[in-house]
Amino acid sequence: MWNNIRPREYYDVIRVAFQHRSRETMTKTLPDTAPAVARSHPYRADIDGLRAVAVLAVVVFHAFPAALPGGFVGVDIFLVISGYLITGILLGDLWADQFSVSRFYARRARRIFPALLTVLLATWAIGWSCLTSDEYKELGKHVLAGAGFLSNWALWTEAGYFDQTASAKPLLHLWSLGVEEQFYIVWPFLLLVAFKARRVALFCAAVGLASFMCNLWLTQYHPSAAFYWPMSRIWELAAGAGLAISREHVVTTRRTPATENALSLAGFLLCVVSFSALNSKLAFPGGWAILPVLGAVALISADPDSLVNRYVLSNRVAVWFGKISYALYLWHWPLLSFAFIMAGDEPSSTVRTGIVVISIGLAWLTTISIEQPVRLGPPARWKLIVPCVLMLGIAYLGGMTYARGGLGFRKGYSPDADAGTATLGAGHEFVNPACGISSADQRLFPFCATDRRSPSHFVVWGDSKADALYWGLVRKSLPGMSWTLIGRPSCAPMVGVSRISSHVGDDPQMCREANDKALHMLLNNPALTTVVLVMSDRDVVDAQFAADGASEVDSSSAAVEGLDKAVTQLQRAGKHVSLVLDNPRLRDPRQCMDRRPLEWPVVRRALGVTNLGAAKRCAISYSSHVQSTAAYRAIVGQLEKHHPRMQVYDPAAVLCDIRGNICPMTMNGHYLYSYGDHMSDYANGLAAAQLLPILAR
Repeated sequence: MWNNIRPREYYDVIRVAFQHRSRETMTKTLPDTAPAVARSHPYRADIDGLRAVAVLAVVVFHAFPAALPGGFVGVDIFLVISGYLITGILLGDLWADQFSVSRFYARRARRIFPALLTVLLATWAIGWSCLTSDEYKELGKHVLAGAGFLSNWALWTEAGYFDQTASAKPLLHLWSLGVEEQFYIVWPFLLLVAFKARRVALFCAAVGLASFMCNLWLTQYHPSAAFYWPMSRIWELAAGAGLAISREHVVTTRRTPATENALSLAGFLLCVVSFSALNSKLAFPGGWAILPVLGAVALISADPDSLVNRYVLSNRVAVWFGKISYALYLWHWPLLSFAFIMAGDEPSSTVRTGIVVISIGLAWLTTISIEQPVRLGPPARWKLIVPCVLMLGIAYLGGMTYARGGLGFRKGYSPDADAGTATLGAGHEFVNPACGISSADQRLFPFCATDRRSPSHFVVWGDSKADALYWGLVRKSLPGMSWTLIGRPSCAPMVGVSRISSHVGDDPQMCREANDKALHMLLNNPALTTVVLVMSDRDVVDAQFAADGASEVDSSSAAVEGLDKAVTQLQRAGKHVSLVLDNPRLRDPRQCMDRRPLEWPVVRRALGVTNLGAAKRCAISYSSHVQSTAAYRAIVGQLEKHHPRMQVYDPAAVLCDIRGNICPMTMNGHYLYSYGDHMSDYANGLAAAQLLPILAR
């Protein structure tokens, strides 16, 4: 797709193969399936211009999505161009009896690798200075996937292409390069088989039709897969390939100038309509992708001297942008993404405009100083060996970054605290991954651990907030106090009620099953004498519940009933029951860290970040915390009335300055939160140090 194979190279292959034949002889002797480009068509500047239209549409969409809501379809136009040019080159080699897979891949490597290597290495280097460990770990995975042309597979299981979190993925755009290169792994071999069977056109049509039907089905039932999988994009490449196969009709059946102009204008209008009328809310690609694909096919099939092709696509500015289109596509998105990450939000329009200008400059420099010296000129062994070795090196760099957890020894920048303290899970060396549940039921409990140093008498039961507190209890345990953890994300510990809402993607039925299994384990294990219930307020207040046997849904009373029954049954079994209130809900700490480049005043001013104390900006007042959890606290208050022997502990006592009316993000040079609004290891240590003596009494 983004191969930017110059049409001149394409026709040079054909010219060599047919240099001793006249045009008339070729027309008479070539079979019907011979490529029309074998008839020595001149270099077409309008195809470079079409590349410019496609890449600029993508850049504008990424920088100013409201200005060109359908600009992302520029990718589909490039797929058509790629299918047309690459298939033409392969057919030229086949007809000249010079087909060589190794030579084809060598050309691809010399063309694709130099600019891609440059951008991958630059992105990794920028990420070193401004990404947290988790973010850098993810970037390492994407660098590895990009070097192996597998970005589309790595991304399709993550958030969607149009999701807000996509802006924080500097290598998101490499999915399209993966689709294209995966196609070209198999296409030369398939084309060779079809050529020998003299069924090239029929084969191309069958592949395109099968891919298009797959695209329609996946778009309806698996939209993320439809966007990223090559199977749903091959038909776009096949459209360009079919155009290359059918070019023989250009000589034998000439169209009138009026027809050529109409075809050219119609193709351009289809592209313009696609850029302006389509948007990210539509199910794409699906049937909507037909618009840009038909537009590209019409423009390529039109005569280079037709109206739009000559005066719009072939002008010098368009051709210049077309020649740097591959490098421009590679550069623009990482720079926009890093600006978003460092600013913590969408940068100003002035910043985004500046980034586009910088991307154009970098694309031009990359093209003339790195790409062209390797791709053009006399062939040399180093032009293939060096890029391949360097690509293996960058793949190792990305894999190593991922395997080592984002290279945690890098210290993030924060004037308030050490960014490396926003972690959770210290103490794993003290526990075993078991919690008294059978192996068959283990799947129900992602949070399951038992202190291996001595038999447990204390247990934490709850959701992900239980897991966040557990590690502090393990590390700070008093003598004779060993802990077991049993929990399921988004699943509050209740008995006799079922959650009827799919909360944060969790299966309500599995939540109910997990609670039943957990209660059974607790009641049948007399060694566990103390049960600490921990749950997020949103898992109680924001979810919907129905009591067993109830004809109507009353979420508030059902939640109280479920918690009440859990406490009642545990106390009847002789267990001491405590409940830990939810901690203050602050923003994800990764959004509350300053990035290292923000130390530089010029960067800080350019991005509009005036205050380096991001952690301070994320703090909330204690009164707002109490107010936002009023409904949750009312439910806990009812439980206290029903069960006066139940202990209730509020971690805000150590996480907030109640007198000062502030709940900070950092304290004593440490982050209090690890991910989302979950306590960090420093915070759970503070809470445990206060809670353990209470439980011991």
